[in-house]
Amino acid sequence: MYVKTLVAALSAAAFMAPASLLAQPSNNFTLIQGKTLAMGKLVAAADGQTAYTLLTDSQKSDEKAAALAACDKACLSQFTPVKALSAKPQGWLLAQGLVGAVKRADGTLQATFNGHALYTFAGDKAAGDVNGQGFNQVAYAVTTVGKINTSAPKVAQAAAAVKTVAPVDAAQFELGKDKYAATCAGCHGPNGEGAFGAPLKGNKMIGNDEAFIKQILVGSGDMPSFAPMLADADVAAIATFARNAWGNKLGGVTVDQVKKLR
Repeated sequence: MYVKTLVAALSAAAFMAPASLLAQPSNNFTLIQGKTLAMGKLVAAADGQTAYTLLTDSQKSDEKAAALAACDKACLSQFTPVKALSAKPQGWLLAQGLVGAVKRADGTLQATFNGHALYTFAGDKAAGDVNGQGFNQVAYAVTTVGKINTSAPKVAQAAAAVKTVAPVDAAQFELGKDKYAATCAGCHGPNGEGAFGAPLKGNKMIGNDEAFIKQILVGSGDMPSFAPMLADADVAAIATFARNAWGNKLGGVTVDQVKKLR
């Protein structure tokens, strides 16, 4: 997962931040790598809401005309531009070269990914929802490599809707508590409340195992990579602690999971 919403480091001893992520990887991210049950990994706004591009913005005149005919003012009002925090916004677990911004007619900055202007959909009530996909055949999600995804969402099996929470090893949790205090608390707060880095307390983005592990190992933005200084067991322990401290109940992370991603 993602976990800034998994970031700045006070020093080499400061730690990671999601996701996205993953309430939000960090206030410094405009876009994050989102994860959906129905469509896998997609570009998302910093709060995890799926980001869509609208064919009403298409550079192809015939495509744009058809989209405008299909989506009237009431239709367009369902979509809110994703605000960019700067002219050079940051992305979490996304190719930074594809993250951008464009100035709208009202002077505000709108986030783009691979040149596609991005919006959130009023019908998406939670992070990971994709209710806007294909809306009036003008709104489509964007893949993490910058392609417009016109595929319909897969029908999720009922069993898949229930996430199994991995057990938490007590000894690993205690190790993680010590390692977190020594390595991560400076940025993310001693109680996960956030400081220079994103808050981890109540941050659902860190429930994404793979993204959270990668965030620790690789870093992003101002957050350094901790792969050179933390053993696999330390990374697994820190992740397990953060995912299950301060009221978080997101399950354990194993050493094998870290080894596969290092």
